Amino acid sequence: MKDTNQVQEALESKASKELQKVVDDFTEALAKLDSTYLTAMSYVMRESRSTDAKVFSYIRPDRLSDLLHEMLVEAYLRPMVNKKTQELLSKLELI
Repeated sequence: MKDTNQVQEALESKASKELQKVVDDFTEALAKLDSTYLTAMSYVMRESRSTDAKVFSYIRPDRLSDLLHEMLVEAYLRPMVNKKTQELLSKLELI
């Protein structure tokens, strides 16, 4: 690797792949449910069962993986990269 930007990009890619694995495991479990019981045409997601909860309706199964990955990247990518950076710097004994 030529510079720290490439290291940063590699850490982000690794973290994104780790998050995609979480999504893949979940969607594989859904596929198993589909093959056993029925194939879902869509999913409804809501914060809670309360009447004022935000509801996301008609999420197509073929889009669910992308939506989940985007959600996890937004929530976890920065902290994961920060932690991986600290671990790498510790291994290199730079800190």
